[in-house]
Amino acid sequence: PAAEPHYDFSHEQLRRVIYEDTSLARRRLLHRRAAESLIRSGAAQRQGANASNIAWHLRMAGNDIEAARYYRLAGAHARSVFANREALSYFAAALALAPGASDAAELHEATGDLLTLQGAYSQAMMAYETAAAVNGKARLANLEHKLGLVHMRQGQWDLADARFAAAADAGGDAATPEQALLYADWSLCAHRQDDSQRAGALARQALRLAEAIGDDDSLARATNVLGVLARNQGDLLTACQQLQVSLDAARRLGNLPAQVAALNNLALATHDCGDDAQARQFLEDALALCNKIGDLHRQAALHNNLADLLHGAGHQDEAMAHLKQAVTIFAAIGEQPAQTAGWQPEIWKLVEW
Repeated sequence: PAAEPHYDFSHEQLRRVIYEDTSLARRRLLHRRAAESLIRSGAAQRQGANASNIAWHLRMAGNDIEAARYYRLAGAHARSVFANREALSYFAAALALAPGASDAAELHEATGDLLTLQGAYSQAMMAYETAAAVNGKARLANLEHKLGLVHMRQGQWDLADARFAAAADAGGDAATPEQALLYADWSLCAHRQDDSQRAGALARQALRLAEAIGDDDSLARATNVLGVLARNQGDLLTACQQLQVSLDAARRLGNLPAQVAALNNLALATHDCGDDAQARQFLEDALALCNKIGDLHRQAALHNNLADLLHGAGHQDEAMAHLKQAVTIFAAIGEQPAQTAGWQPEIWKLVEW
């Protein structure tokens, strides 16, 4: 069928003059009609990116509540395609227009997730704390868990441990995927605190829970941590077996962050076994996925791990290229400036996770 006829201005300046000469009431009416037309056409449902256009027209029409709803849809779509900066801007617009909306806590939490990927850790923690304050106890365990993970990214092991303990208290005794994930991350924290006995106990508890409830997400995380622990104990066969289980579970789910973790840790174990070619492939696969996700801190760590591997294999030019990328990204993460008390050396030491 022929395309619907449409009309436009021949020059942007002409559009601006006519728009500015139109009364506010008339402009709002036109924006409302434009939004209604887009909604009727199903544009927001067919392509989530169009939700931002609907939101803009609704905001210009003075309908802040509905505009906020469509900005939220636009943010969710942007997040689903890893357009993290756009998602942040849409969520911020939704919160600015309707700060008291019923989904405000969810938006603050999503904002924290995206800021974490950008390495803006202080801002991420503020977003999570705000979500907890708005939401009360509904998602307190999950938020304490996420706050603990942000502390871990900064090498603040004791603070992370305290957050994980608070998450465990808030979560209760129910056998849930969230509890299994928590125990796995808590295990890695204990490992960083050089408490191998507690790390092993927590990892085994995470695995028991994951297997009991049949959850691939927590299975991927538990076996990933068990692989890390085994490698650090020199048991490379067990490490590779556990990490392969983790990678397989993550792939079944399409869980990209879990795949990145398993691939990185498999690379480290494979290098320890003497197979640098396979280790390099694992790291390059992990980096490609991490670039897609937009997790800057882990991108830097993967570049650094590749630099170490290539340097050891005598590929100095390639190693230096990856090292330069790692340094550039690391320098942009966490508190700034580096020469002040905000300097966080632990951020630069990330190797496995």
